[in-house]
Amino acid sequence: MSTKAALKAAKSAIDSKKWDEAKEQANTVLEKDAQNYFAKLFLGRANDGLGKLDDAAQAYNDATKIKPEDPQAWLGLRGLYEKQGPARVDENTQVGVKLAEIYADLYAFSLVGGETRTDSSRDDAHKSQSAIDKLVDHARRHATKLQYARALSTQLPTSPVYSYLEGRLPQPAATYTRVADIHEKEEAQTIKQQIAERKTRLGATMEGTTMQVKNEVYGASPLEGIYQSIIDWTTDDEQRREYEEKLLQRAYDTLLALPVGQKAEKRDKVMKLAHDMVIIRHPFLLAWQIELEWRSGLEVEAY
Repeated sequence: MSTKAALKAAKSAIDSKKWDEAKEQANTVLEKDAQNYFAKLFLGRANDGLGKLDDAAQAYNDATKIKPEDPQAWLGLRGLYEKQGPARVDENTQVGVKLAEIYADLYAFSLVGGETRTDSSRDDAHKSQSAIDKLVDHARRHATKLQYARALSTQLPTSPVYSYLEGRLPQPAATYTRVADIHEKEEAQTIKQQIAERKTRLGATMEGTTMQVKNEVYGASPLEGIYQSIIDWTTDDEQRREYEEKLLQRAYDTLLALPVGQKAEKRDKVMKLAHDMVIIRHPFLLAWQIELEWRSGLEVEAY
């Protein structure tokens, strides 16, 4: 049987949900042409139908390597990961971003040279936005809180498709605020849990355990950067002031948790944040205490 005939037979078998036959025909093609894109697609669909999800994922991933900018294999992976719910949330997020990039590139290509936007190019932009919307919604329904935060980050200016979709995505400050809220709650829970687990260890003190746990959690935390992004992107003065206070408080708390000898860089940041707030007469007590006490000669390294 020719390659063309085998592919046609595989497609017909898939349409009839004859998964074993479809798999056999796809493999017949791949024995002759291991890089046949459509045979990989059909093999992935057949394995999916047979419930062999890992084999299906492998076939679709192989297809993406053959034609990385063709959406069909990526769409197959997305469907496969979506049906697995919580088990493949991060993989689904990665695939969704790739699809969004593919459609965004098609949209950008259609505009090269100042061409008029056609229905097709507008459809590509919609598909790119939809890919992001779908991965975020999937994470909202199935992910852990931190996985959901990672999915939300695909809507932010740091996303590879943000420049194409700006205006179609939520305002960045709103998304950053949601991400910040997730990390705040997760970190507070982690600190509480870790202190409870470690405080009973031989020789442990409550103060020492608390500082150790906070140093570990704060050291790995993205919150300072997230707070700064909210400050940079918000158009709400009240919200900006709120997150300036949160940024200073977090930087200060991180400074206190750092071991002696590792405080210099963080101390400089804390002092600058406090000074900038005092200059504009921001009524945040911590900022004024730092400005007045530390700059009067208090040895911060002792904290």
